Amino acid sequence: MASLNRPYNSHVDYFAVLGVHKEACPNTVKQAYRKLARRYHPDVSKMHDAKKKFQEIAEAYEILSKHREAYWRDFEMHNRSQFNRKSSANQKQSRSQTKAKTKQQTNESQSRQYNGYRAHKPIDGKDRLITYPLTLRYAIRLLKLQSFYIPSLKVKMKFTREALMGKTFRLKGKGYGGLFGGKPGDFLVRFEIKNESLEWRLEGADIYGTFNVAEPLLAEGNQIRLEAPSGSFSIEVPSNYSSDTFIRIDNMGLPPGEKERAGHLYARLIAA
Repeated sequence: MASLNRPYNSHVDYFAVLGVHKEACPNTVKQAYRKLARRYHPDVSKMHDAKKKFQEIAEAYEILSKHREAYWRDFEMHNRSQFNRKSSANQKQSRSQTKAKTKQQTNESQSRQYNGYRAHKPIDGKDRLITYPLTLRYAIRLLKLQSFYIPSLKVKMKFTREALMGKTFRLKGKGYGGLFGGKPGDFLVRFEIKNESLEWRLEGADIYGTFNVAEPLLAEGNQIRLEAPSGSFSIEVPSNYSSDTFIRIDNMGLPPGEKERAGHLYARLIAA
């Protein structure tokens, strides 16, 4: 909810609502808004939550159009604050683990020795699996942040390139609870990358894309401004231009990781 002094909620990722990168230009933000607005307009969409979704889209567009700079500053400040609070809570939790474990063992022992009753055999909890769909654009944003927030657990997990390669991440003890002193299961997280269109292809850390460009702009030496999942960039039409050739733009693929180098973008220009 927006405060009295700010017309936006710094807890909400309005860029994610519109499915655009935080560095997307105003025109890209506007195009994303129009595309989603047509899809979820209550007079057109048959989805049960179309009205709510449409309102969220409209709010995100208004904030990014009028208060983008102030909102993004407050949003990042909020994320850093959340991360610091979580680190402090983890330290406190670590200090109390020994005490909690001793108390649990004492309770289990008393339960087994309780007169007139037979102790139940502990039953371990089951694992819980959830798959999060992500656009390639949003996945790149998470790689830059190096973290992903799980709302149901209120936990931030580390987000690496392995998330784009089908890896299942395991959060110990965050699954379904056990019975009669049994251990809780684990929380399993997977990510499914959904490209916005068939024009994008991810190969390792490199992105291959096809761009439709007005034919008059494809003159030799002409500078063209384009938008990719990794952000906007400029490209010069080469002297040997061919619609079958991919032009390499350095470091515009996946962002670098702790040990990985940045990928590249390979763009193919096609006359519209």
